[in-house]
Amino acid sequence: MRRLIPRAFIGLLSVGAIFAMGFLGCHNPANSSLPPSAISPTGAAIPPLSKGDVYADETVPTPETPIETGDTLEVVIRRGAGEEKFSSVVRETGNVSVGFMEVNVGGITAAVAESRLQDAAVPYMREPRVQVLLKKKVLKVKRVFVFGDVKKPGMVPMQRHMTVLQALAAVDMYQETALMEEVRVIRGGNLAKPNILMADLARAFTYGDMSRNLALEENDIIFVPREHLGDASEAGKMIMPVITAAIAPLYPVFLINAVMGR
Repeated sequence: MRRLIPRAFIGLLSVGAIFAMGFLGCHNPANSSLPPSAISPTGAAIPPLSKGDVYADETVPTPETPIETGDTLEVVIRRGAGEEKFSSVVRETGNVSVGFMEVNVGGITAAVAESRLQDAAVPYMREPRVQVLLKKKVLKVKRVFVFGDVKKPGMVPMQRHMTVLQALAAVDMYQETALMEEVRVIRGGNLAKPNILMADLARAFTYGDMSRNLALEENDIIFVPREHLGDASEAGKMIMPVITAAIAPLYPVFLINAVMGR
């Protein structure tokens, strides 16, 4: 009976070691399981990206564009043969300072602002003529979102001509259990019927084929799935402490660590 107990634990140890070697650390998500001749489907055509950067370009307002907080007003006040030029930013209260004058221009158009500024200047100038040029600059950060089996999921600022691979680099790349052959890019404002594109980054790592390293657009959602082997790997990590605790009273700790590969 005394001989059977160690043999039983040795068998349990062997099963655990095989399980660990078979499922833990044996998968490299950067290797493609497809031959070089197998090309991923091209999917939907990707329109060329517009030239831009993290910030949107300066917008050109129309005569109906309202003045908002943060806008810049270029004001020219003419009287007689002379003129004075001012540049002022609209504050949170909607007021703008032009020289010694304080005028509320929030929510109105540039034409209405010209009239208000001209009325405000009448007590101080003779027959003033006011011209207002509205400049709007939207400091809007372009961004994409990365979720799934990656190390730091979340929002990523979108740089110029960003690709899926660059977005993954921004989140410290993928986990060992990631399925890099089927990275999904969800695109489009219609949440009921989004446009889903497939990026095969394993081909890029294995064969240098960058044809499926898709170019991104603003608000794209990149999802990196986990392969089924990864689920087994996580199960192995959970069962190993149980096996270690069971055989620890009978075998030295250094022997257990050696067999487990720690």
